[in-house]
Amino acid sequence: MSTTPRVETIDIFRGLAVLLVVLFHFTARLPNHALNITEGAPWAVHFGWVGVYFFFMISGYCIFMTLERSATVSVFLARRFSRLYPAFAAAVILLFIFTLIANVPSVPEAKYRAVPAGPVDVVMNLLFLGELGEWVNGSFWSIAAELKFYLLVAIIWAYLPNKTGFTRVFATLAMVMAPIWAISTLFSGGGGSYTPQSLLKFLTIAPYLPFFAIGILGRQIQTGEQGNRGFMIANLALALLVVGIESYTPGAEDAVLVAITSIVVFAALTGLFLAFVSGHALPQIPFLSAGLARVGLLSFSWYLIHETVGMSLLATFNQFLPAWLTLVLVIVTTFCIAVVFANLFEWRFRKPVEAFATAVLNWIGSRLTLPGLKARAATPSQP
Repeated sequence: MSTTPRVETIDIFRGLAVLLVVLFHFTARLPNHALNITEGAPWAVHFGWVGVYFFFMISGYCIFMTLERSATVSVFLARRFSRLYPAFAAAVILLFIFTLIANVPSVPEAKYRAVPAGPVDVVMNLLFLGELGEWVNGSFWSIAAELKFYLLVAIIWAYLPNKTGFTRVFATLAMVMAPIWAISTLFSGGGGSYTPQSLLKFLTIAPYLPFFAIGILGRQIQTGEQGNRGFMIANLALALLVVGIESYTPGAEDAVLVAITSIVVFAALTGLFLAFVSGHALPQIPFLSAGLARVGLLSFSWYLIHETVGMSLLATFNQFLPAWLTLVLVIVTTFCIAVVFANLFEWRFRKPVEAFATAVLNWIGSRLTLPGLKARAATPSQP
């Protein structure tokens, strides 16, 4: 764990985000009967999915720091690729094998593994194109969204390698695309697998752009950049709108309560982030703060492997143990697996993959005729 308060705070944020997601998947993602729960079901954390959007916000903040510290666009992309791909590829392959030998619930009415992933889907997953088939693990969609964010950031930074221009272009793009997605979602009556809103998600990550933008703008606030208040307010409003739309299911029981709770929880998390970038330290709670920071360090590996393995374990253990005890055991078990997974895959291959990716990107960049996409040095921000 880093000794700097700033990094520890980011790890605490990651810890909060992954705990919310894990609790959502293990308590609210599937109906009780699918997990063999007959009585004493744990309280369903319906709002826990907002942890993914909090991850996007943190990612925006951290990615902008990576841009500031990367000498070239190729260095930036290599660092992000090496951070993400080795663990992701390992998770795709290992979880696919796991689904072949373990009992993982299939719940079509909840849109969960209605069609089990096959070998072709594995290849599509490894290319971050799981939306065109089946994701091996349901949470992998957000990893693909992260990658598209990296590529978008790299393209904008290649043409506008200064903080002011880059930030305003990205924030404006979010302010244009997110409302288009919102209007499409609210008024489109399209059915089937591919709707206007789903295509906007897949092709442009439209609804997620405000969350990334808040993170980028937050980093600007922290470094004393002025003049972005309007962009921040607009993207905050859009983020809350997206959360409200995504959390409200017409006709569902307690739909309004679930939507309001999700918005309030996300607003609280955003408030913590804004306080942090404004220079206010989080209160240090003995054991809890350090524990959350440790969870945050392992959040990526835990996020990758917890859902598929956890659902299988929940459905199995709930047949013999009280549901609350099963929940605790599965949380602990999947976290322990994440510790091993991180050491074997996430951290071990990062440096060699970064070196290889940098060499490949520099070779490609030296042969491209498009100047905006060449690997070139970033210039300082303009005053």
